[in-house]
Amino acid sequence: MSDAVELLFDRSPLAADPVCAKRLVQPPAFEPGELPLEVRAVACRAWEARTRSEYVGVMITRKLHGLLVDVNAPMDLQELALVMTLQEQQHAALCAAAARSLGSDGAVAFELSELQQARSAQPIEAQLHEIICGTFAVGEVTALGLIKHALKTLPDSPYRDVLATIAADEVLHGRIGPLLLKAMREGQTAGWLPYRGDETVRRFVARQIQAMRARDVVEADEVALARDPAAAAALARLGIPDPLAFKGAYLAALETDVPAAFAKAGLNL
Repeated sequence: MSDAVELLFDRSPLAADPVCAKRLVQPPAFEPGELPLEVRAVACRAWEARTRSEYVGVMITRKLHGLLVDVNAPMDLQELALVMTLQEQQHAALCAAAARSLGSDGAVAFELSELQQARSAQPIEAQLHEIICGTFAVGEVTALGLIKHALKTLPDSPYRDVLATIAADEVLHGRIGPLLLKAMREGQTAGWLPYRGDETVRRFVARQIQAMRARDVVEADEVALARDPAAAAALARLGIPDPLAFKGAYLAALETDVPAAFAKAGLNL
């Protein structure tokens, strides 16, 4: 990574205090067992990648909250943004714990821009439109479809339990974008966030989907390992679904789940 920042995902002594511990997410007891080195390495990297993704989610929902504050959005929406921020923080902690159980030292590298989530020169309303229609109505809807796919295909394990916890929260994350889009289109947000028009949203979303289609969402060594039935079964026990099926689920979410979510908001892509 260029301009990378390495963060350590660890815990302070306060985590052992009973009052603090009650308010902190607690990871399950991971038991990876004996594993081939290449399986352990691939699974560890996958959970570190999930840690990175969830922690970037913290930064994005923080940005969402700040934008909502600046336009004086209703208090329930500001509260929901903070709820999602806490959930993303907890998801990152759970994923980091899973990675540590597989040998991670807890250090995860980020691009500085991922952590900053800097505002652009666009008007605040335009930035808020883009985070609602892009990050949430496209990105989070896709993420929800992916985690549902993983839960359907993975065997029971503490690693799957982490994904189930995340999935329960992702229902909100995948719902809030389409709900806000519907409210905007119906004029319910006109006092604090005027709607920019269907064609503007369609053009922006088309670019977003095109960029997401081009992403590499599976690694070559994951695909190679998945060809070995024993390695594939071991990865599944560690919460890593079949990579080729995962790529198919990713594309299906973009091509089916996202248009369906926009249709529910009254907008056909």
